[in-house]
Amino acid sequence: MVTKDANSTLAESLGKIVGSENVLLTSEARTQYASDQWWYAIAAAAAGEAISKPDVAVSPTTPEQVAQIIKLANNLHVPVTPWGGGSGVQGAANADKGGIILDLKKLNRVRAIDKRSLTCVVEAGKICKEFEAELNADGLSFTHYPASTEWATIGGSISARGSGVLSTKYGKIEDHILSLEFVTPTGELVTTPSVPRHAAGPELTQLLVGAEGTLGIVTAATVKLHNLPNQRTFVVAAFPTLKDGVEAGRIIMTSGLKPAVMRLYDAEAAAHSLARAVGSDLQLTTLVMMFDGEYSELVNHEAKIATEICQDYHASILSEDIGAVWWDKRYVFYYPPYAPELPSIWGTVDVVADFEHIEAVYEETTKAIRAACPAEFNLSLNTHFSHWYEWGSMIYARMKVPTGPADLTEAKELHDAIFRAGVEAAMKAGAVMNDHHGVGIRLAPFMPAQYGAGMDSLKRIKQALDPNNILCPGKLSL
Repeated sequence: MVTKDANSTLAESLGKIVGSENVLLTSEARTQYASDQWWYAIAAAAAGEAISKPDVAVSPTTPEQVAQIIKLANNLHVPVTPWGGGSGVQGAANADKGGIILDLKKLNRVRAIDKRSLTCVVEAGKICKEFEAELNADGLSFTHYPASTEWATIGGSISARGSGVLSTKYGKIEDHILSLEFVTPTGELVTTPSVPRHAAGPELTQLLVGAEGTLGIVTAATVKLHNLPNQRTFVVAAFPTLKDGVEAGRIIMTSGLKPAVMRLYDAEAAAHSLARAVGSDLQLTTLVMMFDGEYSELVNHEAKIATEICQDYHASILSEDIGAVWWDKRYVFYYPPYAPELPSIWGTVDVVADFEHIEAVYEETTKAIRAACPAEFNLSLNTHFSHWYEWGSMIYARMKVPTGPADLTEAKELHDAIFRAGVEAAMKAGAVMNDHHGVGIRLAPFMPAQYGAGMDSLKRIKQALDPNNILCPGKLSL
């Protein structure tokens, strides 16, 4: 953190790069960038104890300006925290070490669309929802539909290794990226090779994906596009046990079928959050699938085979209208009255494992989360398997304490105890600690356990690229 007098000097220097109208001084910066969507960041800001304490905020409009800002920060040894849409839930966007908030939303151009190759060069500050709408108007799709699509940026999705509801077929954000333009921690503007399928050495692009701004600032990306599908077909199945649902999902994924959506809700989540959203009475483990594509015959045939697989595992097939309603309302879970608000405590233990371990991970994580919260706090836990792969799946365990302790410190201790219990139980059972939300501040303490001796390699990379440790110091435990 810089001193009050230095703040003015820093703001003046930044103004010479981007124009004074694109610089916010301390008080306004700390109001506008008080927190991302991590529960504790929101609660601390509401209590007047914000953990995000930028000394200044700056909004560049070109990659070259980003490079100049980083060079300035290096010379002054001032921390820099990139800011996209502020929709992250792990605390990564908070300027907890002070310094500069680097708001990238004015880097929001679609530079070029190649309709023959179905690729696009888009800048990091482009809002996902706006990008998708522009593409849809031209019959195209990015197919990256995160729950936070209204706020999330392309750069933020890349930096947090995000995912969207269509990931089971189209992949997570790392599968969408062909190449990156980024600014190094010492201010050089770099463009990686134009396609990821090459043997020209290591894949530098993927080093930046998921690095949360610690190894460089993403300014643009070349991404894959798809044509909008001609057909969407839904399958909804209710299973007598979670084990049946997981096994049906495993067979679907390992047999070569490609559902765009596959979400398995445990009985608790089906009866509460899912049933409430779709307006149906659901009491059993429920699987919602959507198949899409260019050729209706192929789409419907895939759905038919998936239906038969579900029936092989004792499923009752429900109305496909439930799936269509879910699709239309897929974002309502993240708005009031579905989304929690203060004084609640909330968060998601989001872990991923292979099929050999996934059921044990579910059982142990669920048990640990429930045991970590005293009964008087009335914790609710709704869990679903959102994103599936040929080798496994992930578990999205969304917990809520309706009213936690009034004291912020005690509330955080309760929150941290629940998360620690869930994450440690999941990792012990064979899971990786996060599938698509990133690490930020909340999960940073678990990085050494996750990576083991590999953590030293990550630290060496960070030190080599960022010798003055200005980019997001301390994030990812680097």
